[in-house]
Amino acid sequence: MDKKLFEKVLKMPPNERITFAELILASLDYEEDEIRYAWIKEINDRMKAVKEGKARLLDFEDMYNAG
Repeated sequence: MDKKLFEKVLKMPPNERITFAELILASLDYEEDEIRYAWIKEINDRMKAVKEGKARLLDFEDMYNAG
């Protein structure tokens, strides 16, 4: 790691450091097409199951507050 770059970043205002960190993380957020398409299919299958009455949605607030 480039220590000079790290030191320079630490001198940035907090909001700029956050933006910089988000940009770096976004550059790592890579998903292969096969995985992306598998997730899209899964989502579509779940939506179809709900529409056909084969599955039901749960209300997060109800579940969270019940505990």
